[in-house]
Amino acid sequence: MTTPPAPAAPAPPTVPIDGAALPGVREEGDVVAVAPGTGAEIGRLTVQAGLRVLAILDTAAGRVGLLASDLRAMYLLQVAGPQSAGALARSMVVPQSVVTLVADRLQGKGLLTRERDASDGRKVILAISPDGRRVLDEASVHVRADLKSFFAPLSPARAEDLAVLLAEVVQPG
Repeated sequence: MTTPPAPAAPAPPTVPIDGAALPGVREEGDVVAVAPGTGAEIGRLTVQAGLRVLAILDTAAGRVGLLASDLRAMYLLQVAGPQSAGALARSMVVPQSVVTLVADRLQGKGLLTRERDASDGRKVILAISPDGRRVLDEASVHVRADLKSFFAPLSPARAEDLAVLLAEVVQPG
């Protein structure tokens, strides 16, 4: 004896916001941020894009034997120069204890140095070692290629527009 098929699940409700219905949105409060006049949920889209970029960093880091957090720390040290663990933690938006673990790992691989701050002996300054620069350069080749592929649907002008818009809400670096 055959069992009759189960009824199809009802489609998730949608709520029109600024003239556009967003799937799965039950009420306006469910939406993180909506672009005025378009109904596009910029919060979700930004998170989705960010997760894809993090996946690219993670893949590139793995190719050179690092974790994505290691690669990000090294990149920030390259961009901003040598700095304290506290300053790096603020740039990475992580607790200082995370930076300490990252620095321990990178120093253990010879990719980072720690030196006492000449003006304040209590501070330790983190810097990329020459081997660290070599590894960062190698990883950067992979990151650039994968990011170029990810952002390929955008024209150069639209990519520039996106960078300018993001810089208005996120501190670069």
